[in-house]
Amino acid sequence: MIRHQMLANPAGSTTLAGSAMGRQMLAQLIEKTAPVAEPTLAFLDFAKVDIATGSFLREAVMGFRDFCRNAAGMIYPVVANANATIEEELATYLRGRNDAIWACTLDTDGTTNDPHILGELDSGQMNTIQLIAAHYPISAPDLAKLRPDDKIGTTAWNNRLATLSAKGMLKEIRHGKTKLFSPVMEAN
Repeated sequence: MIRHQMLANPAGSTTLAGSAMGRQMLAQLIEKTAPVAEPTLAFLDFAKVDIATGSFLREAVMGFRDFCRNAAGMIYPVVANANATIEEELATYLRGRNDAIWACTLDTDGTTNDPHILGELDSGQMNTIQLIAAHYPISAPDLAKLRPDDKIGTTAWNNRLATLSAKGMLKEIRHGKTKLFSPVMEAN
């Protein structure tokens, strides 16, 4: 588990605002994130933050998610301890892009509570996450066999799984030539 505190303002302000501050935070997050050998959750802890603007969240949180999914492959960012205002700001941004990220509360001992999805997934993506949560780890061919009545072939399952993995919603593990998928978190 990786835990990054999202309040790095030496002036003590509890507001994170603007794309410039977001890019600075992104650089700090990348610098502090070491490579990992197995799937690892990276919690972006907003516990001490009162306000985070959409431009900050776009640059820092979504920038870090994209870095993790493209360069650091095995790291899965999760927004932790964000208040309702910050979650609303991020969810609004994500809905406009048909995108999503996991969120939860995180205790001081690392225990997660209330895992949920911020943003928006289409119904097929949401159904896929729910299906995988009930049958993980699972591959695309196994999903096609499990749900033959859905008339979704292995290639379509692969595409859906790749999209959800790129969004950081599913963990992807290679098992020989096969990719197995599990949910990053399990929503209540």
